[in-house]
Amino acid sequence: MLKKLLTLGILGAAVVACGTTKAPKAVEASAPVAASEPVASAPEAAPVVASAPVVSNHNSVYFEFNKYDINDSYSGLVKANSTHLSSTAGSKVQVQGNTDDIGSVEYNLALGQKRADAVKKALIADGASAKQIEAVSYGKLKAKYSNDTDAGRAENRRADIVYKAGQPAGYSSDSNGLPMVDGTVYSGAVAAPQGAQ
Repeated sequence: MLKKLLTLGILGAAVVACGTTKAPKAVEASAPVAASEPVASAPEAAPVVASAPVVSNHNSVYFEFNKYDINDSYSGLVKANSTHLSSTAGSKVQVQGNTDDIGSVEYNLALGQKRADAVKKALIADGASAKQIEAVSYGKLKAKYSNDTDAGRAENRRADIVYKAGQPAGYSSDSNGLPMVDGTVYSGAVAAPQGAQ
């Protein structure tokens, strides 16, 4: 009996030792992070905790933890914005990349820039002019939601499409200053990814 318990204890310790997660790959820093600054090591991944999606009519693309690839569910929102930009020569947007607070300032500025650049490239691919779009990163510096909860962190992982000129008639901002669009611009719903990390 003692031998079985000792064997189970050793197997349990081996499983725990093998079950650690690897840190995500570091991304290269880009504007506004100076090229001479070292890129900090990637944040440790926190455990996955399911949470309800955040459904809104934000003019934003949400991202999974430590990711900057655009989920297909945002293609309608991106297309609606690129259509308005391509049909309204005076329209200009600033795509603002944001992150949660996990990781260093430098790492999150670089990740936020990659998110903003991904949305900019998608807008251009759908017909908008590169001259109409500026991509910037705020990283974790201008959080709109509390990073004290998984749901708040999920809401902070986004790129906002903010009109600086020639906005569509159904464009506004919410009480947090986030860009909003009504059904005349885009009739789908935008949802933050399920699972906080």
